[in-house]
Amino acid sequence: MWYGSLDVGVCRLTTSSPDILIPGASAMRPGPTRRANCIDYLKTLPSGIRVAYDDHGSLGTTAIGIFVGVGSRDESVDQEGMAHFLEHLVFKGAGPLDSHAIATQMDLLGGEVNAYTTRDYTCYYAKVLTPLAPQAWRLLWNMVAHPWLRDADVARERNVIKEELLEALDDLEDRCEMAYMKALWMDSALTHDVLGSAESLGQVNAQTLRDFYDKHYRPSNIAIAIAGDGTHNILALLEKEALVVTPKAPLPSLRHLPRAQALEVHDVQPSEQVQVLMGVAAPHLDSADYPATLLLSTIIGGQNTSRLWQRLREQDGLVYTVSTGYNAQPEWAEMSIHMALNPISVPEAMAAIAEEMQWFQQEGPSLDDIDRAIIQLETSLAFTRETPEGRMFRLGRYALCESCPPTNEFFIQRLRKVTAKEIQALSQKLWPHWEQVAIGVVGALAAPDPEASIRAWLKSPVTPRPSPFRRPH
Repeated sequence: MWYGSLDVGVCRLTTSSPDILIPGASAMRPGPTRRANCIDYLKTLPSGIRVAYDDHGSLGTTAIGIFVGVGSRDESVDQEGMAHFLEHLVFKGAGPLDSHAIATQMDLLGGEVNAYTTRDYTCYYAKVLTPLAPQAWRLLWNMVAHPWLRDADVARERNVIKEELLEALDDLEDRCEMAYMKALWMDSALTHDVLGSAESLGQVNAQTLRDFYDKHYRPSNIAIAIAGDGTHNILALLEKEALVVTPKAPLPSLRHLPRAQALEVHDVQPSEQVQVLMGVAAPHLDSADYPATLLLSTIIGGQNTSRLWQRLREQDGLVYTVSTGYNAQPEWAEMSIHMALNPISVPEAMAAIAEEMQWFQQEGPSLDDIDRAIIQLETSLAFTRETPEGRMFRLGRYALCESCPPTNEFFIQRLRKVTAKEIQALSQKLWPHWEQVAIGVVGALAAPDPEASIRAWLKSPVTPRPSPFRRPH
């Protein structure tokens, strides 16, 4: 899906210090005690691998993640799907363990041992009871550092991933996200599916995977994140064990900053509803405008009182689902509007969206709008840090950028400094003209041409009704 998790601010830090603390934090060592206000640490091991952890503790559980800074963005055209394929194959044999032994270890650990691949990174993680955390760590490290990568395993797993790809193609929301990304970005690195294609999967073999692994699985491109009661035990293991990943040379900077565009891409499929996803390139994760964009997205379509929810669902009854998404990464970001609806309702819904955005740009948010949005974002942040796995995932993503997440209090202060005029100005900057909005559509429109452009409906309102938010002048 296109919705990103709530990552707040990037605090740029260097990794030359043995322990790095978030701003305003006092130095202290991690332990099993649960704390109301946890402190985040970032250190670099002699091998060059970064380690992020906190002192929050938990109620008897530990979460461990190994994050590798490689995703589908790093694949060439003939490598599409390779980062995800590699993520699958490490479970088929690593170090002294064959696939059955790995599966047995996973079951003996209980909890969850799994992995996932995104456009920007790959994550291998475990969530287990604290006494089992050392075994979970050794299993994860074996898989990441010593995968077998054999041709026989590649041949078997290729069919498994093709089935996963077919499942994704049956999901209309997934297809809509693919169409939208192709409409928004010029670069194939961001537009191709993380799973690859049937054609690209057919080109994968053990040697191409080994070459891909050797290129990207380097110490400087790996971060370990730990949270929960077992943190201090895992840190002790890391100090004793020499974590070796070859080659040791730093990863050359190969990524290019993506270039945005504003196409309209249709994927005509038989369905009862039409899926529409439209959006624009937005401020990156470490941008000064990141807090204001979060507030803008929440006020426009992220709450029960949001502009689009109240207009399209509560007032006009045109949709069951309408929402905004803001996916912010360190090097790229996008803000989008998504809706699923009957094809005959698309013209009126598009006109309503255009009106609500126009009125918002003219009048801006109220102070009550901002207060409600801040409460929701503050709650989301608190929920993220309630569990070891939530904190681990957040720590790992930041550690890849050589940084620590800011405290909730620090970021809420940033949100509270954003003014209504700043949010209004940002909406005008990000959504200036509908010609500059990328649109992805899945389904057949109720028109003579099922692939007819829907952009025109954003410019020509169809019997508009007054917005419940419009203020009299």
